[in-house]
Amino acid sequence: MATETKPAPRILVVDDEPSVRRACAFTLRAEGWKTETEECPHKALARLTEGERFDVLVLDYAMPGWNGLELLHELELKRGLDAVPAVLLASAHADGAVARDALRFGVWDLLAKPLTPEELRRCVRRLLARPLAAAEGMVRAQALLLARKRAWSEALGVLTSPPEALTETDELIGGLIAQLHGDDEMAKKYFRRAHWWPEWHRHGAEIWVELARRLDKV
Repeated sequence: MATETKPAPRILVVDDEPSVRRACAFTLRAEGWKTETEECPHKALARLTEGERFDVLVLDYAMPGWNGLELLHELELKRGLDAVPAVLLASAHADGAVARDALRFGVWDLLAKPLTPEELRRCVRRLLARPLAAAEGMVRAQALLLARKRAWSEALGVLTSPPEALTETDELIGGLIAQLHGDDEMAKKYFRRAHWWPEWHRHGAEIWVELARRLDKV
């Protein structure tokens, strides 16, 4: 009996820089993933709202017209939260406030530009594998998928009584989720264990880089 072949994941790269689009497409296609590119967020939105399905969006933050988060906001308004694919958000200059907005939008995978092929492959591979990891009981993956849907209470519930010990990265995720949920006291407890600070979102681009580095361990 023939084994059914699973279709290759589809990835859409949205970036206004031609060199970035080419580099990302080359890197991702080399993994066997079907990768397409768009330079304009409005064109990307049209494709996403007209029924094209992608497993992952590799999305630049700073673009002419709309930024990456504005694109996600418009997509959610038109198609609903469930229609938004997993997102990897990249930026060279974003600060802590942008990072916090990204987390509120359900974007829990960040990269600081310039991107390297190794980082890009690792992050996209992790995004693709996260649903299976959650189904197999990985606490971190379960919490992140719930946070992506803004189910803050449920995500915290997963992290509050996990079957395994939390890592420092798990503690950071718990603190971020608690803060987004409005529970600052719980957030501070998590942050202390994660060696993080409650007012992180008020800092500049170095916070984006550090948060991206820490979440890249997820």
